[in-house]
Amino acid sequence: MAHIRMYEVPASPFDRVEIQDAELVLRPLATSDAVPLFRLIDADRDRLGRWLPWVEDTRTATDSARFIADATEERKRRRSLVLGFFVGEALAGTVGLHFIEWFDRCAELGYWIGSHAEGRGYVTRAARCMLGFAFGPAGLNRLVIRCAVENERSKRVAERLGFRREGLLREAHWVAGRFLDQHLFALLRCEYEKPA
Repeated sequence: MAHIRMYEVPASPFDRVEIQDAELVLRPLATSDAVPLFRLIDADRDRLGRWLPWVEDTRTATDSARFIADATEERKRRRSLVLGFFVGEALAGTVGLHFIEWFDRCAELGYWIGSHAEGRGYVTRAARCMLGFAFGPAGLNRLVIRCAVENERSKRVAERLGFRREGLLREAHWVAGRFLDQHLFALLRCEYEKPA
């Protein structure tokens, strides 16, 4: 069972959030995470670059530091929430709420993981922790996942989390010099089942 710790009652649920389950710690990335983040991306550049357009723009640790600074600013403005998820002290990947629309109480859920930690259920667990936060303290009502039709691993994560496939977005994503069709999955707060 995940435990969400908030150090005080903030004006925004995004202030000082840390989420834990039995093995993972999810927290906002800090400046000190720039080098580990870059190394994680750089080690899997070809694999990640098939699906994620920002990989091409991540060429140095300075690029990762800039991303962390931007993510921090977006979190302060309540536009998105990116959390690194850590196994022990090691950064394994990130999970995030993006394109948050507070009026409609909806957001997009995104995730990725380094290949060294893949296949152990960490992405599903990290995403499930984020669901508890999104539908709990953040007060969101609808989350969507968009993933490339050919990205079977991402599709299976969405299905394991209970998301329903709502449609096909044709040529909706420009990645690595090509347009990708995407599945559109969604989950509503009333459909969310809290882990036992």
